Amino acid sequence: MRFFQSVLTRFYRYPLFVSRCAQVGRNLSMSGKFPHITGHTRIYIGEDVRIQAGFTVSSGRTFDDPTLVLEDGVILGERVVFSVNRRVVVGAGTHIGSRCYISDNDGHPRDPEARVKGLPPAAEDILPVSIGRNVRIGSGTYVTKGVTIGDGAGIAMKSVVSYDILPGAFVAGNPARPVIGQGPG
Repeated sequence: MRFFQSVLTRFYRYPLFVSRCAQVGRNLSMSGKFPHITGHTRIYIGEDVRIQAGFTVSSGRTFDDPTLVLEDGVILGERVVFSVNRRVVVGAGTHIGSRCYISDNDGHPRDPEARVKGLPPAAEDILPVSIGRNVRIGSGTYVTKGVTIGDGAGIAMKSVVSYDILPGAFVAGNPARPVIGQGPG
């Protein structure tokens, strides 16, 4: 069964996914089911990127050119979801744990009347997300619109990142806050 899955990925899933991307670097590694992509997001993938099963990318209809960038050496755990309506960038060497959700939008407009009408979020409510280089994001974490996570930062599992995180900081919780007094004692 494992052999069949690897053949299916190599000769069917991988070529289909690559054809959907704007750019793919060398040594892309994929496992599991075919990535689920909806909308018109332009996907740029660097070299030596690893994507686990359940990878999802969706985009709305507010902007003509939503962009997802996964730089060199990015590793995505299982069931990582990106909601991209403007721009999400994941820096080189970053590891994102399983079941993380990263979005540059709320998925709905702020205005109640616009929500009832089924309208997309307003352009001014869609803010890009930037995740620095060599960041570690724990499983089950949510990263919300407009957030910048600095290089080398660490995010504890099941955190909600709704504010910018400084380079090298380690944060945890909902909302994510710096962890003080942790480590060898």
